[in-house]
Amino acid sequence: MKWHERIRYKMSPQTGSIIGWAGFFAALFIAIIVMGKGASNGMTRETGAVVLVAGLLIAGLFAAFWFVFGRCYECGRMPRPSETFCARCGARLDRSKAEAEALKEQSREPSEALAEAERNGRDLTETMVSSEDIFDGVVLHLFRDTIKLPDGNTSTREFLRHLGAVCVVPVTDDGKIVVERQYRYAVGQTMVEIPAGKLDYKGEDRLEAAKRELREETGYTADRWTDLGTYLTAPAFSDEKISMYMAEGLHKGEQDLDDDEFLDVAEVPLDELVADVMAGRITDAKTQTGILKAARVISGRRKRDE
Repeated sequence: MKWHERIRYKMSPQTGSIIGWAGFFAALFIAIIVMGKGASNGMTRETGAVVLVAGLLIAGLFAAFWFVFGRCYECGRMPRPSETFCARCGARLDRSKAEAEALKEQSREPSEALAEAERNGRDLTETMVSSEDIFDGVVLHLFRDTIKLPDGNTSTREFLRHLGAVCVVPVTDDGKIVVERQYRYAVGQTMVEIPAGKLDYKGEDRLEAAKRELREETGYTADRWTDLGTYLTAPAFSDEKISMYMAEGLHKGEQDLDDDEFLDVAEVPLDELVADVMAGRITDAKTQTGILKAARVISGRRKRDE
């Protein structure tokens, strides 16, 4: 790719449009203000002409920026900065082409083998006959249900209901991943994990929850977010669903940990984390999944840039 093609590939049309429009009008406004003040202070015509030409040139550069980088990557239309979806083709304008392609890859149709297995498979649905609330805790809610099996017989299922959670793979500008060291009482180990946390309430916006957990646990905020999909932690006995994100364009701030929360933060190269996952040194499931997914997305970008 040429340099301007790489920028357009990684910049959302909305960002390009906002920068172009704002720069264009700011340049004209500043030129008019300077000329107005200069005229009242005795500015010569020659100086005024130079200021005007300079303002027009700068405005023209921003207009060209908008023309090149503010176009919809699907249909080429030039949208207004306030548009989130293209009025012509419906493409998301607040996402770059790189982000759109990554999401498209994640949401593609299943492989033919899986599709065939689905078409030829039996209906394995289990339906609830009755439900018993066994334990209602702060985080976990335990139920025992009597269910009807696919063959018509009945059985029981004990399972946990969970509000849900989020996790984040934070990527620094030099390709390192922000990870945490945290003691997990249930397994009696200090674990290496990516930042994560549960939802505060049912129905909470998951991206906003991810932003909160990243800031509170690591102090970082991020400019760009990529949806890495959904992960079911233990579907045999829990309905917990973790939404995974990759965060880029990081800005360091201060942690805001809970009173009972103790963890260390470190930055580790992505390729080293992948090796640790494959060698079994990182055993936390969400961290394994998030790291390998992020590595796949980043690797795909590099191949497209070559």
